Amino acid sequence: MKRIVTVLAVLLGAFAGVARAQSSESHYQVVENWATFPDGVKAWSGATGVDIDPKNGNIYVFHRNESMPIMAFDKNGKFLRAWGQGMFKTTHFLRTDRDGNVWVTDRGDHQVFKFSPEGKLLMTLGKKGVVGENESHDAFNGVADLVIAKNGDIFIADGESTNTRVVHYSKDGKFVTWWGGKGTEPGKFDEPHSIAIDSDGRLYVGDRRNKRVQVFDQKGKFITQWNNLGTPWGVFVKGDKLYVVDGTEANCLFIASTKDGRILERVDGLKNATAVTVDANDAIYIGEVNGTNVRKLVRKH
Repeated sequence: MKRIVTVLAVLLGAFAGVARAQSSESHYQVVENWATFPDGVKAWSGATGVDIDPKNGNIYVFHRNESMPIMAFDKNGKFLRAWGQGMFKTTHFLRTDRDGNVWVTDRGDHQVFKFSPEGKLLMTLGKKGVVGENESHDAFNGVADLVIAKNGDIFIADGESTNTRVVHYSKDGKFVTWWGGKGTEPGKFDEPHSIAIDSDGRLYVGDRRNKRVQVFDQKGKFITQWNNLGTPWGVFVKGDKLYVVDGTEANCLFIASTKDGRILERVDGLKNATAVTVDANDAIYIGEVNGTNVRKLVRKH
């Protein structure tokens, strides 16, 4: 009898999981042609980074277009400006901070750049073409992503190569510390590809090859980890929700609770999604590097 109850429980749990996945697919719809391109640009070119300016709601996209790698749009998708021509070897992630500044990573030349919202270069971390190690204070190797804390401190996921660390810099670009190293145990990494921060300052690291998201405090103390979110390419936090895009196998978006990692919704049908962000109205923007698209999703009424 106990065996029958156990089997029924497993089957009911599996059915509920399928039902949640199927119902979540209908919760969002794609907004086609949400952006108006400027003259000379007809489509996205390998979109690797996207984020929203929290002050004005402007949308910034980092894509592999040599003439206009950083593009800015207003909240209605109207093109505003572009910059960065000839600056980057391999465009990667883009983030905005509380003041509306735009940060990008160049994985190929191992550098991080900070720009004003108008495109003025304010700070550079790393040395162009110089490869660093985990112990390096001023050089990276395959620098992937970054996030800015409330006090302006900078946390960098340096890990789409042989480096396997998170690096902490002060707001003025001075090295503070690093943590990680290669491994599978808690606190170690195998390709830390993306990083996000919540309102309490906790850091969420997409540990891609280990197929998990790890959570830390800002001193690098391990808090918890979740292995149920596919292969995390990009992570983002808004409120009590963690957004994770899997661009490898599942090709989907997971929306999970920041409390326990429980999956709340799943959106399928993506194509090599690498970056995700959410605006003030909960519209979701997803950069698809090989899908050469920035997909906008809004909840159905």
